[in-house]
Amino acid sequence: MKNPFKALRKLLLILFGIVGFGVTGFMLIEDYSFRNALYMTIQTVSTVGFNEVQPFHSWGKEFTSILIVMSFGTFAFAISQLSQIVISGNLKGYFKYKNTQKKMQSLNQHVIICGYGRNGKQASQTLQAYNQSFVVIEKDQKRIAELKAERNIHFIEGDATDDNILVSAGISRARALLSSLHNDADNIFVVITARQLNPNILITSRANEDNTGKKLQAAGANFTVMPNRVGGGHMAHMIMKPNVVEFLDHLSVGGMSATNIEEIKVEELPDGYKAKTIEDLEIRKKTGCTVVGMKSDTTQVIINPSVDAKLQSDSVIFVLGNEDQIRELKQLFNVATY
Repeated sequence: MKNPFKALRKLLLILFGIVGFGVTGFMLIEDYSFRNALYMTIQTVSTVGFNEVQPFHSWGKEFTSILIVMSFGTFAFAISQLSQIVISGNLKGYFKYKNTQKKMQSLNQHVIICGYGRNGKQASQTLQAYNQSFVVIEKDQKRIAELKAERNIHFIEGDATDDNILVSAGISRARALLSSLHNDADNIFVVITARQLNPNILITSRANEDNTGKKLQAAGANFTVMPNRVGGGHMAHMIMKPNVVEFLDHLSVGGMSATNIEEIKVEELPDGYKAKTIEDLEIRKKTGCTVVGMKSDTTQVIINPSVDAKLQSDSVIFVLGNEDQIRELKQLFNVATY
């Protein structure tokens, strides 16, 4: 977004320069007072055409002619340019751009969504359910119109493959990036760029072709998703195991349904709860939640772990519970779940 005030400054400098030249000339050559010199200069450069405020005695006519030639059309041009800047909406657009930049600078540990297509829109709805701050990057004008209609979604109009756009979205302060662009090559480029700009960011990317997943992971993506395969697999499961699918559809990985699955990192637990077993935590007794899984950096996910399983500093436990139980779990262990 070009700064319209730069153009305004140039125009004002030209106008003040001509007016200053005229005022100085009339005061020195014709011994005009400042008031009369200013009045004479303005009526000259504006080509109004009034007579002299006092008769010329020296080189006043010659100086006035030079001033007219110098300012010929300049005053009218400056006024038209000023009017164009105001009428065209450049000022309004610039203020809106600066306001967006201010909002971007206030974001921290947010998520960047590249592309506001079907997947990007679903991702934004899920993040809103988590109360997770995020910003959308989109260049398609139709989708931009949708984002403007939403009002409560932060977005940047631009190409997500552009380094400067990612920087404007606060990539260095972001918690995660979700690339849901239609083109696999663009997704790979975004992943590479994001990983370079923020080595610690969590990246999830859409993959449209079967052989793209490994390329995205090699480029730096932590996770890849193939929407077409997920959709087809889900439909097949509905045919083969309809009751299981119905049960799973009632579960949510976050605050979107009555029954949620949450994760708790042991490192975030108060000191009194660390280095204990699952039984020692008494999660079921105190909150009603059920521990359904556990993993660590050195072990794979363990489904329905034993109550004797000992927690390590890098362990993560997965719990199942309703909204009230999850809320009580947060209060008991003073942890943040997403």
